[in-house]
Amino acid sequence: MLERLRARYPSLANAAYATLTAGSAALLLVLLMIAARFLSADDYGRFAWAFALTTIIETVMDAGLGQLSVRATGRDKDWAGGAFGNVLGLKLVWVVVGLAILVIVTPILKSDPRIIKLCYLMGISSAVRSYLLTARGVLQGLGRFDLEALAVVSDRVLLLVAGTAALWFGYGLFGLAFAFVGARLIMLVAVTILLRTVIGHVRPVFNRASWRDLQTAALPLGLFMIALNAYTLIDTVILGVMRPDAEVGWYAASYRIYDGLTYPPSIIAALLTPRLSYLFVNDRPAHRRMLMLGLAGSMTLGVVLGGLAILVAGPLVTLLFGSAYAPAAVSFRVLAGGAFLVFGTWILHAAAISTNLDRRLLLTTVVGLVSNVALNIVMIPRWGIEGAAWATVVAEGITVVLLFVQLQRRLSEP
Repeated sequence: MLERLRARYPSLANAAYATLTAGSAALLLVLLMIAARFLSADDYGRFAWAFALTTIIETVMDAGLGQLSVRATGRDKDWAGGAFGNVLGLKLVWVVVGLAILVIVTPILKSDPRIIKLCYLMGISSAVRSYLLTARGVLQGLGRFDLEALAVVSDRVLLLVAGTAALWFGYGLFGLAFAFVGARLIMLVAVTILLRTVIGHVRPVFNRASWRDLQTAALPLGLFMIALNAYTLIDTVILGVMRPDAEVGWYAASYRIYDGLTYPPSIIAALLTPRLSYLFVNDRPAHRRMLMLGLAGSMTLGVVLGGLAILVAGPLVTLLFGSAYAPAAVSFRVLAGGAFLVFGTWILHAAAISTNLDRRLLLTTVVGLVSNVALNIVMIPRWGIEGAAWATVVAEGITVVLLFVQLQRRLSEP
């Protein structure tokens, strides 16, 4: 029955599957809420810091290959069958590079041996997840949002079950980290089997000529994704260097709820990216109309949801994370007030990727990252987690303006 519905109403079915995929991120939020109940604010802050740092490193391991897979497969359905083996081979190189960076950088930023060990464990989880993200890119490009939903929901359910069990049986901080590693390794096997049913062989291929072509195309996207992830998570990393672990835990709690607000635009962006990629090379006026409609709708939704979140910030934080995290309400109100900006950023990123605006997108994001770092360094010592939140909102506003201007210039080109 589901197959008949997907065949008859493909756009509606894809929207439903994309909604399910994005909504499943709530399972990670649930796990982190459970972790907050079992861990002290200090330990929760340590985990949040390690999670932020390794997520940034994760984008180094992907090197733009995930986003390239979405765009290339969206334009040519046969691309995945011929190129994906080389993508896997190239990813092995980048995984080694990412892990090496993590081993070097972590002891420089933190002297706590518990945090260093935690980062190394979470780095293994991130290495596996980078592969899963690339697989998701292929499935999105092929329009198989149903299989993407299956893979993502399964991953997060397994993670929720394993992480909750580790905490429940008293294994604490490191039990949670091992749960991430174990769950992701199981999903690595499962997704490999799933991809074989769709594109055939998924063995790594070592063809340096193909690697060179792939990396040339993917590198601007990879640098963009590195800058974007760093831009999103750098406040947590800087906060952890400058302030106590408990404050990192409070800020992480507020940011997790704020991140939950961004599920709707992520759904819209996932649906728009393949479609906009097609329209850019086939119907520029239709591309512009779809972009403006998606942008207006997403930012309006951000104003509504952000406003509601401000009204219930205090009770919401304590309900989800407990009374020990009540100070997080201050930073959450600031982040929720700027939610409409990140709602717009999701759509602008999708449009930029679809228009091959890779280098300009990178430059714009780097400007946002530099602004965010500078603002955090200035604001965190004086205002703590509230300063980190304001730095994020201001940097997001700069990014939205720059992206919009760059897109208008791109779409006006002949």
